[in-house]
Amino acid sequence: MDPEMKKKIDETLAQVKEPQSDEPIVNLGLLEKVTYSEKEKTMLVKLAIGTPRWQCLACSAINGVVKAGIVRRAQEAFEKAFPELKIIVE
Repeated sequence: MDPEMKKKIDETLAQVKEPQSDEPIVNLGLLEKVTYSEKEKTMLVKLAIGTPRWQCLACSAINGVVKAGIVRRAQEAFEKAFPELKIIVE
């Protein structure tokens, strides 16, 4: 990957923060990978946020809200930084 593209991705990731701690998701290990296809003009941001088994209902709801917030923040940050690309956050 082009060094300028990598730098821009890293700068964008630094802006995506986990809402409770306000720490960048990369510092918290919440990013699995970023895949960029120049040919398809697409970027996939894969988060490392799973759903623990045997979670109580309240914990499950909180986890869902936090994950949705991180997905939304990542989507917004990447769409702003890369308006020419289709951004997929999952």
